[in-house]
Amino acid sequence: MFNGKMKRFMSTGVAALLSLTMLAGCGGNSGKNEANPSTTPAGSDKPGVSAEVETYENGLPKNEEVTLKVGFFVGGYGREWFDYAVESFTAKYPNVKIDITASADMKTILSTKISAGNDNDMFDLFNTEPSGGIVGLAEAGKLEPMDDIWDFPLPDVPDKKVKDLMMPGMYESTPLINGKRYEFTTASSFGGLFFNKKLFEEHGWNQNPNTWDEFKTLLADIKADGIAPITFPGIHPSYHNWAFGTAKNFELADINGHVDEFIENYRTYGLPQYTNPETVETWTRFYELGKLGYFAEGLPALNHTQSQMQVIQGQAAMVSTGTHVENEMKEATPADFDWGFMAVPFRDNTDQTLWIRSGTSNFNYIWAAKPELNKKWAKELIAWLVTLENQQFAAEKAGALPMRKDLMEDPSRAANLSSSAQSVLKYIADNKAQTFKASRSINISDPNLAQAEKLMNENIVKFAMGMQDPKPILEQAEELLKKAVEAEKK
Repeated sequence: MFNGKMKRFMSTGVAALLSLTMLAGCGGNSGKNEANPSTTPAGSDKPGVSAEVETYENGLPKNEEVTLKVGFFVGGYGREWFDYAVESFTAKYPNVKIDITASADMKTILSTKISAGNDNDMFDLFNTEPSGGIVGLAEAGKLEPMDDIWDFPLPDVPDKKVKDLMMPGMYESTPLINGKRYEFTTASSFGGLFFNKKLFEEHGWNQNPNTWDEFKTLLADIKADGIAPITFPGIHPSYHNWAFGTAKNFELADINGHVDEFIENYRTYGLPQYTNPETVETWTRFYELGKLGYFAEGLPALNHTQSQMQVIQGQAAMVSTGTHVENEMKEATPADFDWGFMAVPFRDNTDQTLWIRSGTSNFNYIWAAKPELNKKWAKELIAWLVTLENQQFAAEKAGALPMRKDLMEDPSRAANLSSSAQSVLKYIADNKAQTFKASRSINISDPNLAQAEKLMNENIVKFAMGMQDPKPILEQAEELLKKAVEAEKK
């Protein structure tokens, strides 16, 4: 449940994450990472047996070999950052082997393995949701709870816990399923509109419109200069959500004074979902921009890289996407290209809070049916990904937004972040924006929900082209959702 205090913890920068050291059995962790040997009695249930097991200071055995099978989704951040972290992890813990299966289609691979029901063949650890999400898996006991990691000492700052040095906000918005957290994330990708700063400077366009009216004025100025104001991939229309999606519903609910209730309603599929005033208003504004011709004409045929290329080539001013854009498009981007960022302000004045989508990436999940030792080492690996060294590498090489607030406190480290990351973090600070990851805490399997989502997905481009009033579509989707909710109650 949310309360009014929550917002104080979520109004800065990025998200939050993990950390170190596992407990051995019921034993504690000293908070250090050096591999000094200690001894643990074994076989005490047998008279005369006094075997000793050499352990790391995290309590895990040094001489017992473990192989972790990792399912790694290769997205906009690539995998170089992960390979870098694995190399140092296995150097420190040579008894642990990491067997990586990497694919851009990891969701399908996961779904196939889950359907097969072979726990031995399943990954110990994977970094993206399978098709259908994780709620059903968590409720069925298939995923390992990870609440404990928040209280682990950090690998590189063992006198601090994870909560102490992670950026505020992500802990509060980590999905709760039956009161437990089943995921951690090692990087974030905030959403909004990304643009060529030099192009904006050449035309004198407003790079930081503060209100909805100022934003509409900006779009009119861009169109008057003969450039399409906004683009996104019509082939993958859910990309509109990075800039115009659920975060804007939250922003309107905040303005209307009931954001905590709205978020709880969202998480639990409380009705109405599609026809509540905030959701209708968000889609209505989106549609109105479409009628004014503010979206690129060729949008319906574009994929995500093509839409992003339109900005690089100056055919469109802004693209709805996340901070992964810089790494994803690095091969096609000129050396002097500088990414800028803005959110879409739905607010009427700067006294109201501006909300930004936190699209955390590199989720980490652990399969519950794996041996206990494997699960402990999997948590150690997740923790290792948020050392400053690995966070810095991921930020510089992949454009991932860091999770450690002490990284941003060091100007020399911050200066080495990608231009997109720097733009986002500066924008959030300048506008005192609030970030949030939208997530569901219950699962609905009834096919009417899938039909409602399909109906919306099929009409997003029509809304953007000003060809379809969203209200009747929202009403149809709401009726389908009602059927799904009622079916789940039976």
